[in-house]
Amino acid sequence: MALLLLSLTASFFAVGAAFATPRRRNSRSEPTPQCRCVPLNLCADNDAAVNGKGLLDARIRNEICQNYFEVCCENPIGEINLPNQSIFRGCGYQNTTDVRAWITSESSAKFGELPWSVVILMKDTPDRIIYKCGGSLIHPQVVITAAHCVPGMDPKYLMVRAGEWNIMSQDEPLPHQDRTVQEILRHPHYHQVSLKNDIALVFLSEPMGLRDNVGLVCLAPANFQLESARCLASGWGGNSFRKGDHSTIMKKVELPLVPRGRCLDALRATRLGPFYNLDKSFVCAGGERNKDTCKGDGGSPLVCPIPGREDRFFQMGIVSWGIGCGESGTPGVYVNVPLYTDWIDRQLFARNFDTTFYKY
Repeated sequence: MALLLLSLTASFFAVGAAFATPRRRNSRSEPTPQCRCVPLNLCADNDAAVNGKGLLDARIRNEICQNYFEVCCENPIGEINLPNQSIFRGCGYQNTTDVRAWITSESSAKFGELPWSVVILMKDTPDRIIYKCGGSLIHPQVVITAAHCVPGMDPKYLMVRAGEWNIMSQDEPLPHQDRTVQEILRHPHYHQVSLKNDIALVFLSEPMGLRDNVGLVCLAPANFQLESARCLASGWGGNSFRKGDHSTIMKKVELPLVPRGRCLDALRATRLGPFYNLDKSFVCAGGERNKDTCKGDGGSPLVCPIPGREDRFFQMGIVSWGIGCGESGTPGVYVNVPLYTDWIDRQLFARNFDTTFYKY
């Protein structure tokens, strides 16, 4: 399933999927005396009054229970103890099970699975906000994203949302958090044509509260290099089953890092031509058919397991650009995040922010 990645074509740089409050359907079925709506993981096997074998495709509305995270269950097994939401384990921890409900599909991230992923929103009109880009939380008050996502924008028109999963629903186990933006800092050597140094820091007006569904991603030491790994990209980008429309539910895709030489050869075989040179500010990942980031995923993170720590992730890339989406043999191109660790450190030091939040 394709995610969202921005093309080199300039017209792809503006993304505008409008948000709306979900409408209740008056004609929906109601729970019966024989069952009641509970989270899926609180229902004994085979007792859920839904079609399927225990796992719901969250893109399909349950006809009996209004909440995506609930099923009408004939035999609830009681409550479960949840982790203390105030405990911060450190950066880079993936939630391998849903925070409260096991609703998933092959290409959808679970609720709270990648808690550093954020949505950057833009105020389109006084009463409407639209999806602008993805980003990642490295500090409770700092987001990193692609510079092309925030081209000379006034911070007052942006908002960052953390802890989101389904952008069209408020029926989620834990609430998302919205923060206004205080400052946008693009890299001073960002080039809007070649997209070199395509990185920006977004400083929030107030810190996010760290919860099960809101966490931080780690950053690697400066100039760290990783030639081979299976990594994860996430975002609310294009959905191949919907012909490129935005996904309302966070998607994830596993992608291999591609060595620089092989990536350069692949890119030169495209319309970029035989003389194209890949700048050191980029890394490549993907090249597997129908597995890619795509239009609209710009700014979203590419994270890889920390060597020797498969349960923790650091951010290797930021979705930047690509030639098409999900084409066999053509990798996507990402910002080489470790190249900018020193620059990020300096910017946070200058603003008295603690850089240990993203260290491992």
